[in-house]
Amino acid sequence: MRYDHLNSPLYKLLIDGRQVKFPKGQVVTFGDSDLVHFIKAGYIKRYLITKDGSMSIQIIYGPGDIFPLSPVRKSIFNEHVYTTGEQYYHEAMTDLEIYSTTVSSLLQALEQDPLIYKDLFYAAGVRINSNVFRLENMSLRVTNRKVAHLLIHLSDIFGEKVDDGTRIKVPLTHQNVADMLNMARETVTLTLARLEDKGLIRVAEGKHIIVLDLDGLNQVYK
Repeated sequence: MRYDHLNSPLYKLLIDGRQVKFPKGQVVTFGDSDLVHFIKAGYIKRYLITKDGSMSIQIIYGPGDIFPLSPVRKSIFNEHVYTTGEQYYHEAMTDLEIYSTTVSSLLQALEQDPLIYKDLFYAAGVRINSNVFRLENMSLRVTNRKVAHLLIHLSDIFGEKVDDGTRIKVPLTHQNVADMLNMARETVTLTLARLEDKGLIRVAEGKHIIVLDLDGLNQVYK
């Protein structure tokens, strides 16, 4: 049985926080680094600008995700997660609804209910899985394999069953995929077209990708 994190004490605490809404396309500035955010609805991408001026998408957060975890770790263990000084940005990929609470409020709740550590451990595990995916994908050298690997990952975390397969709920442009894989958009467009010609995926209205044949996509990846 999967852990019902959306009904856990941590998420109940976060949903009682301050609500903020952002329109699609807005670059989101959170300002206070002492805040933890919970996504109620919508999708947001975290990215950095590389030295050549291109965008590199590090992660996409969706409904149920909390971020950042680094201020919580720093407050509990007095250790920094990021030491490189890189500047990360956030942009709403859809209309976005976020609830925020302070790290100090979270720490007070931890003192009253230590089981919240279980929820934090779950959230950290989700982040670790995302980092493992990135490491695996970086090791791949063939374009078809890299794109197939990404679609398998996204269908696992953002997928919903539909009549003909699994629909990736986050809308993805070809440029989004390219920015996640650090590839040229033209290369991604050709690769997606080949996967579609093979009957493995279908691009639906609203830029949603539907995985038609997950086993076939796994064969491309492997």
